[in-house]
Amino acid sequence: MNRHPVESLSAYVDGELPPDEAAAIEAHLASCTECAREVMQIRSLGGMMREIGPIRPEPKLAERVNRRLARPVGWILFVVGALFWATLAIRDWFREDFTLERLAVTAIVIGLGMLAVSVGYEQYREWRESPYRDIRQ
Repeated sequence: MNRHPVESLSAYVDGELPPDEAAAIEAHLASCTECAREVMQIRSLGGMMREIGPIRPEPKLAERVNRRLARPVGWILFVVGALFWATLAIRDWFREDFTLERLAVTAIVIGLGMLAVSVGYEQYREWRESPYRDIRQ
């Protein structure tokens, strides 16, 4: 074997190779200390993995990921979208074809957005100050 069979060593250690390929790798390992050292490292890593055993995810992991990742990302996307929309609305404000209907819709949407944010913030503040927030139902 002229080249190092690095990509096949893990399969060799796991016993997944056909007998002819396994024999070729064994012959190569007899003359190549670099590949023999790699096989020893793969075997020791496999032994360490067996000692660790299966890892079970902690309970409510998905809920924690949602709370710490999905919600903030959702809020970031919402705020970026709202800012982009507001930028477009302001750009339309200075156009010649801007109408009172657009002004009214813009005012309504901005007002609803401000109300939603203020209600959400108020609910959050109330939750943070609640002595019962850590009690689960």
